[in-house]
Amino acid sequence: MTNSEYQHDLSLKSPILLDRDYKRPKVEKMLAILQQSGGIGEERKKLALDVGCSGGFFTSAIAPYFRDVIGVDIDLHALKLADEQKQHANLHYLDADSLHLPLEDGSVDLVICNHVYEHVPDPRRMFGEIHRVLSDEGVCYLGAASRWTPMEPHYHLPFLSWLPKFLAHRYMRLFGKGDYYYENLRSYGGIRRLIAGFRVEDYTLKVIEDPDLYRARDMLPRGGLLDRLPMWVWRVFYRVLPTYILILRK
Repeated sequence: MTNSEYQHDLSLKSPILLDRDYKRPKVEKMLAILQQSGGIGEERKKLALDVGCSGGFFTSAIAPYFRDVIGVDIDLHALKLADEQKQHANLHYLDADSLHLPLEDGSVDLVICNHVYEHVPDPRRMFGEIHRVLSDEGVCYLGAASRWTPMEPHYHLPFLSWLPKFLAHRYMRLFGKGDYYYENLRSYGGIRRLIAGFRVEDYTLKVIEDPDLYRARDMLPRGGLLDRLPMWVWRVFYRVLPTYILILRK
């Protein structure tokens, strides 16, 4: 692998990653799902890991539930900001590669991996590393965007992720979004193949069915069109939803 295959300065190209107001509802949704799934609770666990932590919003949110929390990323700009703004003594930020996690086997009680897989050169290896460091009773929170999302989530160009790479590159250049479409989003089936080594509990439809319980009104505004869709519609179109929320266990 070459350094060119890594996105070392992602937050500089996509500043929204460091937008606290943009991240806040996503953090609240994650905490609600972790509480329901048993990933966090009243008992303080030993160690949590945030893979691809960027500005540290998720990392900071889980700090009260663990003795130590580690955020890893290769984006030095984002890591510096996260470290400067940290408000918990048990937070630790590391410049580390998700394909070579600097942690012992079975040492982590919770892994956060939120919209990361499409940014790494070898997502299969990344999930292998997550499986290796996760304890037997541990939980991994996975937020995973789908290739079939109508609005590409990183560059906000319609249908960008649907295109073959050579057309996607041209589309990016045409709208001044960059010269190269690095991200590799996968279909639902492709995502499931990446995590085949885990037991999977799918929270996607649970969140849609009860957005108040899971603090998901950012996804489903009250009284809006999406909020009024019956559940059978969501189930029919499940495999082309824009994103999935999954809890992974060994």
